Amino acid sequence: MKKYLAYIRCGFLEGCAYRSTFITGMLANFIQAVVLYYVWKSIFAYQEIVNGYTWEIMRQYVFVAFLCNSVFSMGFEMNIAERIVKGDIILDLLKPLSYRGMLFFRMLGTAGMEFAVTFLLIGSIYLAVNGTRYLSGIRAILFLISLFLGMGVKFCIQYLFSLLCFYTDNSYGVTKAREILTNFFSGALIPLSMFPGVLRELVRYLPFQGIVYTPCCVFIGTFSIEECVSQILLQIVWILLLSLAGTLFGKKAFGVISMYGG
Repeated sequence: MKKYLAYIRCGFLEGCAYRSTFITGMLANFIQAVVLYYVWKSIFAYQEIVNGYTWEIMRQYVFVAFLCNSVFSMGFEMNIAERIVKGDIILDLLKPLSYRGMLFFRMLGTAGMEFAVTFLLIGSIYLAVNGTRYLSGIRAILFLISLFLGMGVKFCIQYLFSLLCFYTDNSYGVTKAREILTNFFSGALIPLSMFPGVLRELVRYLPFQGIVYTPCCVFIGTFSIEECVSQILLQIVWILLLSLAGTLFGKKAFGVISMYGG
């Protein structure tokens, strides 16, 4: 375990060293959040309730979605693809550590830096706009638990997509495909409850909702406490299922290296 903890430190230092990448990504997410904020504000200027959401609830949703989407924002598919092309991936696989474990703890360190900066920024703006009247102690605790599990779901999805880089040189396409899917189906752009009937039923059977939508609903109160607990348990189930899929797919993907290079 001590070896894995060293990767947390490496990830934190890497995040600090490449802070321009994080700042650029956070700025892009912030601009998106500002645009969504004013789009929804203009919509609610003409009607008080949209699919059960009032402007007060939607305003909170936009802020919390930005926080969830910014935490653990740095993808690692491009980095893995580069190491595959250069052959450095062999050095990672030969280490007496789980390759997925190394990635997770390294990204956990990076996420720690991202969370600290994003939490201070969005927390200050949230309090300035909404005040403290909507805050709840039990929901704040459940939100942090759900947020951490959402990071786990996102990591598992990113890991599965990163394994595709063993089969294609187009890592940019893989990364962008994953970003589009996670942003749309996670609820980062629009609450999933506002999706049309068939699509709304479909997203219920996908893991993406655990990244943004579930933590948001836990925090803003659209889920009851019982629903919060059940959705948190669903996040855990998805992490287990995606981890199993990553293990099986990983064995097949790593076999491609031995087949070509040996």
